[in-house]
Amino acid sequence: MAHDAVAARYAEALFASAKAQRQLDETLDQLVFLGRLLRDQPDLREFLFNPGVDVDDKIGVLERALKGGWSELVRAFVRMVLAMGRAESLPGIAEALQEAVDQAQGRLRVVVRSARALPEDTLTRLRERLERRERKTVQLEAEVDAALLGGLQVQLDHRLIDGSVRRQLEELKERLTSVRLG
Repeated sequence: MAHDAVAARYAEALFASAKAQRQLDETLDQLVFLGRLLRDQPDLREFLFNPGVDVDDKIGVLERALKGGWSELVRAFVRMVLAMGRAESLPGIAEALQEAVDQAQGRLRVVVRSARALPEDTLTRLRERLERRERKTVQLEAEVDAALLGGLQVQLDHRLIDGSVRRQLEELKERLTSVRLG
């Protein structure tokens, strides 16, 4: 996923700090959890994004929400981001950090969408083929999307391989409507 320059810069700085302190996985887990909280809790998101609320009040609410379950590095980083008025960048920073860690660890996140749940052996074969093709460790996530009708969509980083029946029908419709008769 593309990130704005602000989120990318903050993620780079956090990546470097976490790597230097040997806290990369812990930092990533905590920031991804915070990003998920902001996505799933609109009241928390509105509170943190409000420029009229004091940074210490925001940190206090996060402390209670996280029950102290964050490292000093992540706490200081989030405080700095909030103090700079960049709270709205936190979800993007979490995504950019995830991508940086994945790249550093030779990992590729892949989302496979299908109209129905795929058998485990099919997912295993797909994972193995993608690992050979991409020369990376593939972390595969399967999703069911009945709107696809059939076939698969495979999302690899910023690339989409769309072999869904829905896409094929849309292409057929486009070709049929562009044909001139008589």
